[in-house]
Amino acid sequence: MGVRKEIICILLMAMTMLLSACSSDESGAQTVTTGEQPPVGKQVQLMTYAPNFIEKEASHRAAPDGFSAYILDKVTDMGLYMLESTTAPYTENVIRYATKWFAYFNPEANTHYTVYGYMPKEEDKPNEEGMSSSLSSVSSDGAILTISGIKPVTADDICIITGVKETDIGLKEGQFHWFIANANDDFYMYLLMDHLYASVKFSLKVQEDYALLRTIKLKTMTLSVNKARVSAAVTLAHNTEGNSPITNVAYTETGSSCEAEIFNNAEGQALSSMTPVAVSACFAPTLSSDLTLNSTYDVYDSKGNLIRANCTATNKIPALNAKRGERVQINVTINPTYLYVLSDKDLDNLFVIQ
Repeated sequence: MGVRKEIICILLMAMTMLLSACSSDESGAQTVTTGEQPPVGKQVQLMTYAPNFIEKEASHRAAPDGFSAYILDKVTDMGLYMLESTTAPYTENVIRYATKWFAYFNPEANTHYTVYGYMPKEEDKPNEEGMSSSLSSVSSDGAILTISGIKPVTADDICIITGVKETDIGLKEGQFHWFIANANDDFYMYLLMDHLYASVKFSLKVQEDYALLRTIKLKTMTLSVNKARVSAAVTLAHNTEGNSPITNVAYTETGSSCEAEIFNNAEGQALSSMTPVAVSACFAPTLSSDLTLNSTYDVYDSKGNLIRANCTATNKIPALNAKRGERVQINVTINPTYLYVLSDKDLDNLFVIQ
């Protein structure tokens, strides 16, 4: 318990999760929280980890640095399957994150559970297509986890579970079994996760000479693409070597358009000529040639007077050629296109991708 308590302190998790009402056909895998009713079962805390994105430059791809604690900063859901056998049907349990992952199960002593899952799970909304999942080809060697209705561009880092263990000792990828030796009151499930999407980081700053004359305050940024939803069929294979169990991801795109907000500051965040402002987003790697960045900003003179509000800039992003789990940095400089920077014409489309 010493290691477990220490990890809990490090992760700074402090709230209880709520569960959507759901059940499983497998005995011992019941998860229930309905309305204001108290949770059913014993408390299980889920500890999540994910590798860093691989920083990608034009001619170099660095090796991953390993896993680090994965802590979210908002309420979201996780989709989780807990199997006692390879017999269908398989029921997805929905687990809510506040400032901590918490689930409630009734695990049986001396039982192996096989666990698959992903996060964040977009909450289903009336009259809108939301994320859903299915599990197939389940065997002792692995399974295929299919996630449908994913946004093609998003501010969220969508992750797949790639390893599960009842303690953090010996935790490695490709191990999906969660073993309960004793049915006591303290359960911990440690999860390794890997990225399903690629990532782009926009690094924004103002050209130095222009910064002497104008202050640019960034208000919104969106990333748009010519598809509406993505489905991903992830083939997972058990292994004993600690290698990634994701052997294949088949992406399927549908629809015609999607726009995701990746930055919003109503008052506007001033951009500097010295320290860049970083804005990140994730996208289906198959769409890395079809992204467009849309920005809204205000322009102030050197005395702080608002010259023009809600200027816009549209930038078609060059082909990123990023694979799953890779992050590409795009440098964006606010730079006038005319020598006479006081012109009204010069206030739109100042954002230049370097």
